[in-house]
Amino acid sequence: MNEPLKGALTRRESPRGGRRAIDSTLDEDTAARDRPIVVLAEDDRAALDGLSQWLGGEGFAVLACATFGEARAQLATRRVAALLTDIRLAEFNGLHLVQLALTLHPRARLVVFSGHSDDVLQAEAHGVGALWLLKPLDLEALRQHLAHLRPVADESSGHSTG
Repeated sequence: MNEPLKGALTRRESPRGGRRAIDSTLDEDTAARDRPIVVLAEDDRAALDGLSQWLGGEGFAVLACATFGEARAQLATRRVAALLTDIRLAEFNGLHLVQLALTLHPRARLVVFSGHSDDVLQAEAHGVGALWLLKPLDLEALRQHLAHLRPVADESSGHSTG
């Protein structure tokens, strides 16, 4: 069910105006789901599992990625509503994932989090419209940032956000 779409992003298939070609390919993926897709990139397994579980309980389909490469592949092959990424992913920087998400999914919600305060990285994240959160995460701030992404059906089925 979560198999990547083959050839979704090959430049030969969409050399110019490729965004439309990519969108039409990824629309199939979106149409098959009833929950917004969130790519979660976190190399700490315990944090990844905990946040994945929380996001799932909030009504999202979570693509949990323990590496930069996994997250990059999901962003390239899925139609995502949000990207949540740790700033440090081994030797990579989560802001590179943010830039990719901005290119492929310009309406996606972006969240960058870190275990350490860093004014420069925080300013970079804010500069591209990403929410910056310090660990441990403020789940209420995260819930509010992602609130409009939930399907309307959740509200009518009694799903509580509080």
